Amino acid sequence: MLAIDTSTAHCTVAFGERRAGVVAPTGHAEHLADLIREVVPDMTAMERIVVGVGPGPYTGLRVGVVTAATMSLALGIPAAGVCSLDGLGRRLGDGVVVTDARRREVFAARYEGGRRVTGPDVLPPAVVADRWPGIRVVGPAVQRYPELGEFAQLEAADLLDVPADLPVHPWYLREPDATPAS
Repeated sequence: MLAIDTSTAHCTVAFGERRAGVVAPTGHAEHLADLIREVVPDMTAMERIVVGVGPGPYTGLRVGVVTAATMSLALGIPAAGVCSLDGLGRRLGDGVVVTDARRREVFAARYEGGRRVTGPDVLPPAVVADRWPGIRVVGPAVQRYPELGEFAQLEAADLLDVPADLPVHPWYLREPDATPAS
């Protein structure tokens, strides 16, 4: 199974034990095909694709989702979308996973026993700290907002073992920054 996540600055892919990634706040489209070629020695060996559908930035999510959907169609294999926070949440067990939502906000979801119980929501970091005092907070947004907790990088391998029938649609959670000219 190929796992893809482009929901953060960490554009990552995994295929079995092989993993590759690049940290690039922009340009996921330029890196993703090369990363896939790096970890997948034989495209016909793939049985399914799992892709992180967000929440995350519009362009980054579209790159991963469209790549997964296109490969699924071209190879005739199933693709499934999963909340990009869930991989870290499963590893975390109990706590809150946060990623940078920009605009001085984070995407946050609460986990108990590795299962998402609330969220994801778009919140200011101070609200996360107030809402869940004393609860472990991890994720890429902690680099930007260290008052939240411990940094942990989401890897595509965290998306493994998800049901095959989840929809492959981006999960944006809010309106885009860019708007059409009037």
